[in-house]
Amino acid sequence: MKKNSIKLDALFFGAHPDDVELTCGGTVLKLVASGNKVGIIDLTKGELSTRGNLQSRKKETEAATKLLGIDVRENAGLRDGNIKIDESSKKVIINLIRKYQPEIIFAPYPDDRHPDHIHTGNLIRESFFYSGLKKIKTGVNNAYRAKKLYYYPQHREIPVSFVIDISEYYQKKSKVLKCYGTQFFTGKKSGDADTYISTENFMKYVESKARYYGFKIGVEYGEPFYTDEFIKFETENLF
Repeated sequence: MKKNSIKLDALFFGAHPDDVELTCGGTVLKLVASGNKVGIIDLTKGELSTRGNLQSRKKETEAATKLLGIDVRENAGLRDGNIKIDESSKKVIINLIRKYQPEIIFAPYPDDRHPDHIHTGNLIRESFFYSGLKKIKTGVNNAYRAKKLYYYPQHREIPVSFVIDISEYYQKKSKVLKCYGTQFFTGKKSGDADTYISTENFMKYVESKARYYGFKIGVEYGEPFYTDEFIKFETENLF
């Protein structure tokens, strides 16, 4: 590996700043608290967002990143509203995977109301595979493939492979989301028009969803994930 790069245990990809925090912020916090090295890659800067601007989004992302306590956060520099599954985009993602060599990768489930989320999921799926092919040259380290690729849901329901208990971290996740004051409801009125994610009802939905998946595994709050692959399961986990 090149100097100044960090080998990560987990790398989360999101189409826009705040996507990872909203969908699996509790899991990020739990992994960090367990001593894992964790990173987030935002594919775009969210420049097409109805509320806020690039300057406010940058400040919000920096505040959220600090509160999460993660080791790495980068922006891939792809265009908001124009995420493509082409050779140049795949090379960007392959570079990042090879740079940080994560044990596991998280990406949005490639079925959603937002086209960027769909394209991000499929772009990460392909790059996850191609990063392991040595004949694809990118100039960053050698061929490397993470052990697992896990998907998180956004708007739509997904088939669920497992749920992570985030009960201990849900309140802190809520504080992280409040860092994005231009995007989510924080209790303060804004002069901007409401969007799908800016209302108080949306934040109630976020909590209800976490409670729903928590209830499914017998805890207060949970975050769901899906994987195409089999997961090794030890008999101790049966009890």
